[in-house]
Amino acid sequence: MRSLRDYACRLGWITLLGTAGCRAAPPSARATASDTAAPGAAASAVVASPDEMYELALPPRWEGHFRVDSLSKAERGRARPGAVVFEYVPSDSTLRPQALLVVAVYDSAAWSAVRAEGGPPPGDSVAARNGRVFVVGLPQSNPFAPGSPDATVFGVLQLRPGEVSTLVRLR
Repeated sequence: MRSLRDYACRLGWITLLGTAGCRAAPPSARATASDTAAPGAAASAVVASPDEMYELALPPRWEGHFRVDSLSKAERGRARPGAVVFEYVPSDSTLRPQALLVVAVYDSAAWSAVRAEGGPPPGDSVAARNGRVFVVGLPQSNPFAPGSPDATVFGVLQLRPGEVSTLVRLR
């Protein structure tokens, strides 16, 4: 399994800030855990977008339990290029990785069109600025068999409501 750093470097537009990154960020670009994480929790990694419009503060319990990948044009739909998925890789190698988190940025007109379509939206708007809407998609349920080791880990990794509201930090 590749590390987050390997995936981040492969994607090219994600830079992990701090010691785990592809490159070090200037001190002004670093966020502290108190700025980005849920109260009482520290972020294990801060992930910055390539255009540096936002950062993501990931919870420490995620460390070593996920990989990062980009979404294809078909998967991201009307979202701007650069949509990213954080996947849990099950310990049972016969099972497929499952999304823990999807982050996408939409132009406001595209997001309005998506919201007007039938069915559930691909996520929830968590912020908006300069004609861009930042959307976070979470799993609707735990995809693993109840009681299985992967179901237990996936359940622990799922984001809590307080974490979602502080996950995306606009710059």
